[in-house]
Parts: sequence; C-alpha cells; structure tokens
Amino acid sequence: MKMILAIINNSDTAEVTKRMLAGSFSVTKIGSSGGLFRGGMTTIMSAVADGQVPAALEVLRSSCKSHRYPAKYLSPEGVYALPATSEGITVGGATVFVLNIEASHKF
Repeated sequence: MKMILAIINNSDTAEVTKRMLAGSFSVTKIGSSGGLFRGGMTTIMSAVADGQVPAALEVLRSSCKSHRYPAKYLSPEGVYALPATSEGITVGGATVFVLNIEASHKF
C-alpha cells in the first residue's frame, strides 16, 4: 500500500476530490501554505493499493492545471512590489509524493 501526498492549488481541489472519489480512492484534504506563494494550497492524502497508484496519479495529472502568478520581489523597504516589466511566473499543477505505508490502523 502507498500513501499519495499531493500539494495542489486550491482552485483544483474540488475537481481532484470529485475525480478521486469517483475512482474509489479515499481522500483527506488539509489546507496548507508555504513555499513561493505563501498560501492558496491544499494537501491531498490518499492511501492507495500498489496497483492503483498509476490510476491515482493520472487523476492528479489530468485535474491539476498550471497557474500563472504575477512576479514579485522584495523591495529594500521590505514590501512586495510588482516590477513594471513583470511577465509573471507559471507554476505546475501539483507536487506529488508517493510513500510506502508500513502499517495502517483505524481506531
């Protein structure tokens, strides 16, 4: 058995959850923040049988879209500001970790 941890954009959460449940995968959602943009993320946890990992990853791959954010920089005054020539930053749809589960218990 594997644990899939997927960090996705909040705007993709409803679609991922709907499709994971339709595929009979369990889903636990955790609001998360951090990294480059400091928010707007959800961590999805799903325990998956070894043979079902490719199907679960395909749900994530096809449901999570790239997102474009305005480029930011920290000015000397410590304030975020947008450069006049900013084209923004495109970030991929999901960061996914597949972990081995040694044991699972429900109490």
